[in-house]
Parts: sequence; structure tokens; C-alpha cells
Amino acid sequence: MGLGVVALGLLIYCSVDCIMTPKHKVRVLPKAAWFFIILLLPLLGPGLWLGFGKARGGNGGGGGPRRGPVAPDDDPEFLRTIEFERRRAERREEEARKRAEEERKKRALEQRKKQKDDDAATGQDTDPPEEPTA
Repeated sequence: MGLGVVALGLLIYCSVDCIMTPKHKVRVLPKAAWFFIILLLPLLGPGLWLGFGKARGGNGGGGGPRRGPVAPDDDPEFLRTIEFERRRAERREEEARKRAEEERKKRALEQRKKQKDDDAATGQDTDPPEEPTA
């Protein structure tokens, strides 16, 4: 009876471990094959999984030093994304400034043209008189 409880516990543990293990950490056989081996061979399957199925870390899988960035500002990919977004925002602002300036120039030109047309219709000359040349 005690062996049955151990076998059941080992079966459950190894089944869940097999399911939760990423594909790149599984050795020798595909995950699905390991899962069926664990289920079909009550003591042997979990033993094989623990011995050969899952790649273990160099320090036994325990809590060694963390790999990779610790904080977002240490992550080069995150920093690249932030820089890209900053540059894109600057380009958008510059384009908006250029459009606003062009629109302002266009309105000023239209106002001058309208003023000239109005002056021509009323017979007034808004251009300053030319100075005589000597």
C-alpha cells in the first residue's frame, strides 16, 4: 500500500512536471512521448523522466544567480524600444510643426491674395509706390 501511494505521488508529480517543462528543456524524447511513458509505466516512467527526460541546470536547478536583466532599465531590448518610441515621437512632433508652419504660410498667402483682389476691386493700390531712380 505504501508503494502504491509513493507511485501515485510520483506519477502525479512527474506528469505535472512534464506538462509544465518547456519544450527546449526536454531531452531524449518529445514531451508527449514522455507523458505517455510516465502514465503507462507506473514506477519506471517517472524514474526515467527524472533521470533522463528533463534537462537540469548546472547548479542542480536550484536558486543560483539570476540570468538576464534584473530591472527593465537593464534590459537592452527594453531600452531599444524606449529609444525607438522617443525618436518616433520626435519625428511626429517635427512633422506636425512643419505642417502647422506650411498651413500658416498658406493662410497668410491666401489673405494677401484676397486683400489684393479686394483692393483691385475697390481701386485701391496697397503696393507702396516705387521710388524714382536717379
